Formats: sequence, structure tokens, C-alpha cells
Amino acid sequence: MTNKSLSVILLTWNSGKDVEPCLSSILEATKGIQTEIIVVDNGSQDNTLQLLDSFKGSVTLHPLTENKGVASARNIGMRLTSNEVIWLLDIDTIVNKEAAEGMFHYITEHKECGLCACKLTDAEGIPQESCRKLPWPKYKLMNLLATKKFLPKGFSQWINEKNERQFYHKELSMESPFSAEYAIGACQMFRREILDEIGFLDEKIFYGPEDADFCQRIARTGKEITILPQFQIIHHYNRASQKKFFSVATLKHIKGLIHYYVKQI
Repeated sequence: MTNKSLSVILLTWNSGKDVEPCLSSILEATKGIQTEIIVVDNGSQDNTLQLLDSFKGSVTLHPLTENKGVASARNIGMRLTSNEVIWLLDIDTIVNKEAAEGMFHYITEHKECGLCACKLTDAEGIPQESCRKLPWPKYKLMNLLATKKFLPKGFSQWINEKNERQFYHKELSMESPFSAEYAIGACQMFRREILDEIGFLDEKIFYGPEDADFCQRIARTGKEITILPQFQIIHHYNRASQKKFFSVATLKHIKGLIHYYVKQI
């Protein structure tokens, strides 16, 4: 195994139920890789900080007094390290040695790759739609319509067929690496040098689509966004903006999307 170093960047925000399983899995999965784990806490009010305290010595904790959002907090974590490879992970993931080593080897050996990710599944092993086409308005509208139960069956079927175009279901079912337009921020691994080339995450985006924007900027350098479906990790997908349509998280997500679209003009 290469002696290059890896930094795992995690965010917590009232994440008590996820802290122990996620961190324990990372510590086990990265044995053999020179690794540091940096946790940025976005002002948790539950028992997250107490649970993180039990990992003192294995984890570098940077607590914030308020929720600064995904991009800002992850940037804080990335600025705390100078390691060669960075792995952005959601705290609601459970990783394994095969995926950690497979991704780490791929990103260090393939210079044409700007960012790589693996397959994400739920606890039952069902693949998630974790790599997608860029989130243009037509796709966001189809995502919304696809969740509506009151629509006529024929129309719903038509929407689902159209919506299929933004995902990579066929490629994810295979075992060979493939290129995608973006991988969701729950699992992204890249060489630190890409930050020198394109900069950090866009802090004007509080919660999505900072991940798509980051991948798009990488792709514009000519490097690939590569998905490695032969490796997989569990992602419980605690997505805040799906809980209530008019929640604060949803409104901030919409604001982030508008900012992203304006950047394209």
C-alpha cells in the first residue's frame, strides 16, 4: 500500500446516533493507510460532542457554535489538513476496508481522475442514486413529480421513465469504473492538489448543490469524475430537506440551487 496520507473530513450536527458506528468503521477500514480523521461539528445540541469525546486521540474535533452549512464546515475541515488525499464523508455512512483501500489506490494511481466515489447502498444493500447528471431544473422538477402519489398512473410512469435519464442505474449494476457528471457529497475522494486548481467548496451554498458545483468545476479542468461500483459503503441518507417541503433546510437548498443556476449564466 502506498504511504501517501489520507484525511477523512466529517460533519456532525445532532448526529448522536451515527457517531459511533461511522467512526468505528472508518478507524477499522483505514488501518494500513496513514490517516487522520477531522470532525467539524455544526453546533450540535444533542449528545454528539459527548460521544465524540470518547474518540479523543483518534479524531481531531473542531466544534462550531452554530450551523454554518455543509460547504463552509467542510472547507474548515479541509483547511485543517495538508494531507495528499481528502475523503469527504457523511456521518451517516458505514465504510469498509475494501472500499477505503480501493478508492484510495484508484485516486492516487489515476492522475486523469479528479474525484472518485463508490456505490452507496442502504442497510439492506439496495443501491442509492448517488451519482447523477448535473441538477438542472428539469431534473429537479421530475424528482418532485415522481414523489407525488396523486398523479395519474400513466403520467407517473412517463415521469419515471424520463427521470431515469439523470441517473446511472445500469452502470452502477456493473463492476467497471465509469464517468459521471457528479457524485453526491456523502462520499467523495480526491487529491488535495485539485483544491489548488479550482478552490474549495462554494460557501454561498448552505446545503446542496455544493457537491454538484464542485464536481462540475473539476470536470472543467479536463479531469474525470469516476464512480467505482465494484466498491460499496452503507449510507443511511439522513437528508434534512426531504423531511418537510417548507422546512428551513429546504428553503436553503432552493436558495443554493438558484445561486448555482445563476453561476451558469
